[in-house]
Amino acid sequence: MRRIRAATAVVAVVGVVVLAGCGASGNDSTSGDAAPAPAAKQGSGSGESAGNAKPQAPTEGKSEAAGGGGNEQPAITRAIIKSGSLAVEGDDVSGMRQKAVAAIGSLEGQVASEDTGSDSDGKITRSNLVLKVPTKSFETAIQRLSDLGKRTQIHQESTDVTEQVVDVASRIESQRASLDRMRALMAKANTIGEIVSVESELTRREADLESLLAKQKNLALQTDLATLTLTLTEKGKPPAITEPKEDKGFVPGLKSGWNAFTAAFTSIATAVGALVPFLVLLAIILVPLWLFRSKLRRRPAALPPPAANSGQ
Repeated sequence: MRRIRAATAVVAVVGVVVLAGCGASGNDSTSGDAAPAPAAKQGSGSGESAGNAKPQAPTEGKSEAAGGGGNEQPAITRAIIKSGSLAVEGDDVSGMRQKAVAAIGSLEGQVASEDTGSDSDGKITRSNLVLKVPTKSFETAIQRLSDLGKRTQIHQESTDVTEQVVDVASRIESQRASLDRMRALMAKANTIGEIVSVESELTRREADLESLLAKQKNLALQTDLATLTLTLTEKGKPPAITEPKEDKGFVPGLKSGWNAFTAAFTSIATAVGALVPFLVLLAIILVPLWLFRSKLRRRPAALPPPAANSGQ
């Protein structure tokens, strides 16, 4: 019996030890499993935040790009009107003129107007040319024309009309949209009054659009073609000035008399026009007084009382 009890006790002790070891290992394994769990959870949480952060970075980049794109001004071609004048002198004005015309033609320009003078022998001594040249070739034209002779004077001027060009283009777009709305109203008009009213407004807006289109075309011409005034003179000599000849005879005398008559009539008409306001004021004051005085004169005088009868 004692051996059986001892063996049982030993078995019990061994079992307790084994159970304790299993429990410890279970606890260890549980704690080992549990420890990674929060870490995994935290990792998943950080992974989620990192995942959120990763997509957010491009979003922020896009927003910055979008912001940068919003801050960046759209590319606008500046509209510049250029003009200038140039004076050149040389020995052969006629030759310089021909070379100037050829140089402007090579730059796809043209001569807008010309004023050329010569001396008594028919030799050209001066030439004034108003040239139209593409704006992009303006400086090149000045350089080529300056090489014709000795440059004595130069003047350049630039005017930025970008705001006007953009404003006119915007107004044209708005006006066209307005015309579309008016045409839609015209299609819905039923009565004669409505049709007349819409047609009148439509006509007015079409006229405004035509005016804006003309202004836009004018600005385009001024910005596309620069204006350059070229003066060519003979070297060492001032430009020849043609003195007007004194005309004599009946026709010139008649013309002079007519000019004097028109000048005198103009002076008299100017004086009368200056006196009209004062005459009107005097008429407003004096006419009522004159009428009142005439009325007083027409009123009959009071008859004297009848004399008493001497017989009575």
